[in-house]
Amino acid sequence: MTSPPPTEAGQAGVAASEALSAALSEQAPEPVSAPAAELPVTSPTAPSYQAPAASAAGTESHTPDLFERLLQNIRNHWMVWLGGICVGLAGVFMVRYSIEQGLLGPETRVVLSLLAGIGLHVAAEWLRRNKGQNNVFAALAGGASIILYSALFAAFKLLPGTSPGLVFTGMALVSFATLALALRHGPVLAALGMLGGYLVPILLSSGSGQIELALVYISILTLFSLGLLAYVQQRWLWIGVIAGSLLWWLISLTTEPADGVRSLYLLALAYMFLAVPGFDWLLQNRHQDNDDAPASADSWWQRMQNWRADPHWPAFPGLLLVLLAQGVTLAGEGVIASDYFTLLALPVLMLLAASRRPELNPLAALPLLLIVLATVMPMLSSVGDELVLIGPDAAGQAQLGVRFLWLTLLYSGSALWLLRMRVLYPAFWTGLGSAVPLLMLALGYYLLTGFRLDGAWGLVALVLGVLYLWLANRNQQRYGDARPWISVILISAAHLGLSLAAVIWLAEATLTLAFALQLVSLAWLQQRYQLPLMAWIIRTVLLLVVVRLTFNPWLLSYDAGTHWSLWTYGGATLCAAAAAWILRHEVKMQPWLQGGAAQLLVLTLAAEVRYWLYDGDIFHHEFSFLEASLNVLIWGCAAVIYLWRARLSEQLPRFYQVVGLLHLAAAAATYLFVLLLAENPLWSSGNIGSTPLFNLLLLSYGLPTLVMLALWRQLPPPYGRFAALAAGLNTFWFISLEIRQIWQGDAGMSLSNDTPDGELYTYSVVWMLLAAGALTLGRWLASRDIYRGGMVLLLVVVAKLFLIDMAGLTGLWRVASFMGLGLALLGLAWLHQKFGERLQAGSM
Repeated sequence: MTSPPPTEAGQAGVAASEALSAALSEQAPEPVSAPAAELPVTSPTAPSYQAPAASAAGTESHTPDLFERLLQNIRNHWMVWLGGICVGLAGVFMVRYSIEQGLLGPETRVVLSLLAGIGLHVAAEWLRRNKGQNNVFAALAGGASIILYSALFAAFKLLPGTSPGLVFTGMALVSFATLALALRHGPVLAALGMLGGYLVPILLSSGSGQIELALVYISILTLFSLGLLAYVQQRWLWIGVIAGSLLWWLISLTTEPADGVRSLYLLALAYMFLAVPGFDWLLQNRHQDNDDAPASADSWWQRMQNWRADPHWPAFPGLLLVLLAQGVTLAGEGVIASDYFTLLALPVLMLLAASRRPELNPLAALPLLLIVLATVMPMLSSVGDELVLIGPDAAGQAQLGVRFLWLTLLYSGSALWLLRMRVLYPAFWTGLGSAVPLLMLALGYYLLTGFRLDGAWGLVALVLGVLYLWLANRNQQRYGDARPWISVILISAAHLGLSLAAVIWLAEATLTLAFALQLVSLAWLQQRYQLPLMAWIIRTVLLLVVVRLTFNPWLLSYDAGTHWSLWTYGGATLCAAAAAWILRHEVKMQPWLQGGAAQLLVLTLAAEVRYWLYDGDIFHHEFSFLEASLNVLIWGCAAVIYLWRARLSEQLPRFYQVVGLLHLAAAAATYLFVLLLAENPLWSSGNIGSTPLFNLLLLSYGLPTLVMLALWRQLPPPYGRFAALAAGLNTFWFISLEIRQIWQGDAGMSLSNDTPDGELYTYSVVWMLLAAGALTLGRWLASRDIYRGGMVLLLVVVAKLFLIDMAGLTGLWRVASFMGLGLALLGLAWLHQKFGERLQAGSM
């Protein structure tokens, strides 16, 4: 509906709105004759307060938010606030003094206090008319209202014959009169009027627990306060309205009102927050300023940013708090015990408001989520160390099923109707309308145990999935690329339906495979329709599968009687690889799918290793030396693959680097803490095998050398040198262990066994050959690092020969040993000189 053109009064209201949003620090007044005119329905004119405008430069440099304005107001006008409160306290102390001294009777004291309050109000109004608008006069009027509140409260306490209803009516009249006078005096008096109005029922509480009348009064007070905010447009006053109205909802939780009273009160608050500030009683304000913009997420966010500039934007957080309060109310009273009006009225109101104000779309879906939480949370119980869901009895299940049906009809029917009426942001309503049946179906399956027929529930989920796929295909045929969001949402909803059917029909192990199969179907649909947003759905499903299988051993346990790991892990790997092949022309998707397939392959190998090591019990509580050795190889190879992909990838190099380094860290930690320390065959009793060379040492310490050499080529040069050094040290370690295994045989490799002289000499000979090989290789490759490593090893061999090997030799054995050692050292010295000459020539 198009708003009428602004009148002259409305134009004046625009200027008033702009001035009011600037500051409250100046004192020079300017009268205003109408409320803000940006509202689509012209509001009735009334005398209103206008704060003076701040300087243009200050407005352009910084626009303070709600809390900054409140703090600035308190900082700039603390004397005004304190003065008004002191005037009110003076009246209170006057009454107290007269009581203590016995100067006047109760009736006289009350009457004089009432006259003093009225007199101060008259004085404040006279000063405003003759001296102009000023916050000091507003504070004086606020103090007068406090005196009137105190006098009426004193009458309630001191005059036993006074009717509480009469005193309550008097205080209510003082509150409403204070709010009315705030139209002339400004926000200071409005704040004091709100404060007094919301505290009146607390002061006059009789302890009866009957809160219905108080909630009616608070609703009327909120109506007046919101109407006042249409003229005195100060956002910080919204804090008082929202806090005061919801305070009484909190108070109602301590009482036992009639059924549905709290929900009816919250419904009234939500309607008033929507309708009263703009006098939009039929909620027809469509905010058509942005209706011609494309209905995308960006345009919705821009609409929200524009709305935040509106003086009545605080209605949004107020509505949010009201909806949360309704969720708490339903959780306390019970969804089953609530009647249909209590359950559905607020969702209907929010759906109606969101259909005309798209900025409220999230608040239209929120009541449904809160109803779901209010249904499920009270049914959760702790049994031992587990949290279990205990559903209602048969009668409660029947009532709950009917409520689920009504919610489905309400949300899905509303979404379908609004889509036919070509509402803005059809993607949102498509998602809402398609998600609600699936959500209600899932809740029904788990909560309505008395009606659990797996075949029927799964069939319904399957039908919904197929229906959504058909609708997505029809949307593509009819609109093509004009509405990609809707196709993506429908395809996603279809796969959620298929997943739900898989959850109902299949075992837990096969369920993951069902999720992985969706990668293939989604890839095929993407290859057919080329939807720009489908890629994120595929990434989400891929991430779900990878995370589920990665943390599977810590989350779930399955029957060890079947080889489930092969088809679950292996099948998921094949699905990711198939999706990568289908989308082989999608450059941006290839890194994701190929990386996911590689990760799933690593998980498959790890799962199969445990399956074969522990006779099919993948979750066996043991981490053996053999498994640690295999994991080092698997994780190390995965690290090499990911680092290799990081060098080739243009889309996700950082991602591959991080994942590769994580696998490298896992492999290094396992090798260091398990293979070298905890399960080292030199001091553990593990069975290595009796065959020379081809034994468990080759798997545990020999093959990791190849992984380290591969890392030397994949890591950046500063870190690749460390990988090469690790490869050399590991080769030395592996060969030394093999020598001991050959000499010790079946006796084991423990250091507690005796070491024969032949073993000692074998170490020396082999180490000498390794040193000579390193020196030769370093000379041939002109590598200082390799050459220096050979020299270090040579010094170790020489020290061993002198200190250990030749310590007990005599006679010809000593002569032969020293002769052989001398000749070997001379030959190595000659090689060292030649190497130095070559390096010097190469550097010239």
